[in-house]
Amino acid sequence: MKKIFLLLAILPIYLVFSQESSKSKNPLGFIWPAGGDNIEVKLTSLFGESRGDHFHNGVDVSSDNEKVSSIEKGTVIYSHYGSDNPFENEHGSGNSVWILHDNDILSAYYHLKDGRSSEISEKRTVQKGDTIGKTGNTGHSSGSHLHFVVAKDQGRKIIDPLKILPTVKDTKSPTISSLILTIGKNITYVNDGDSFNSSSNFPITVDIADTGERKGQRRGVKSIRFVVNNKVYKESNFNELSLVNSKWQNEDGMSFNDLFFESHYYIGDLKFISGDNTISITATDFSNNKTEKTFTFYVNKIQKK
Repeated sequence: MKKIFLLLAILPIYLVFSQESSKSKNPLGFIWPAGGDNIEVKLTSLFGESRGDHFHNGVDVSSDNEKVSSIEKGTVIYSHYGSDNPFENEHGSGNSVWILHDNDILSAYYHLKDGRSSEISEKRTVQKGDTIGKTGNTGHSSGSHLHFVVAKDQGRKIIDPLKILPTVKDTKSPTISSLILTIGKNITYVNDGDSFNSSSNFPITVDIADTGERKGQRRGVKSIRFVVNNKVYKESNFNELSLVNSKWQNEDGMSFNDLFFESHYYIGDLKFISGDNTISITATDFSNNKTEKTFTFYVNKIQKK
């Protein structure tokens, strides 16, 4: 028997369950759990985004009271509904279901509407497309949607669901807005051609967003690359997260605090030279649309009094 560590919320919390591992080596043929033909405009949040103090560990599909399907044949290994124990505090994931598929792939479905599906109540084996619930707004949720997670390695590795699900149309490249200089509680937006005084090293972040096919959306990107004064300062990807020493980090070994500051992409606490400085940024979305932008700005180094 294998121990399977299951993530029960967007926060890094896991429980242990037992289940025989699957033996098939072919994990192909997954379907989207919700969203239907309009998935490209319903996909509101992506894998690896900032959630204030932790990574977003899945994708969000905007939906209300719609069917949620199992992405492939599998075994239901865990489900939790508020009605199971109405006197306990509600889980952040709300009503949720976990399914083990072939190749030891786990899929999880969060924030489901109250009322456990008959497929979940009456049998532990589900087929691809079987109804496992309806989209809802339970748990820590600010609007009705499905939060969908894919994991491997007994739940210790979380992977981007877009890696295994059918391709979603996305013809729009990411947008790169201003640099952001944070000094204490004060922020200064830095654009190309600006100048500012600096007496020390302060956090520099950048506002990057991917709209996808729906205007006004602000989703995360798949990879970032920062070049400071012609030297590569940081580059990283958002394809998977692994639990290492009780901390989640991406495939490049970077933790949340290495990659985000105040919910923006964190370049670093930079030491600028006196005079002209450049920061070149490359952002690539999950459909490999790429945007590059270079900021040149003048820094007047001043001495602390």
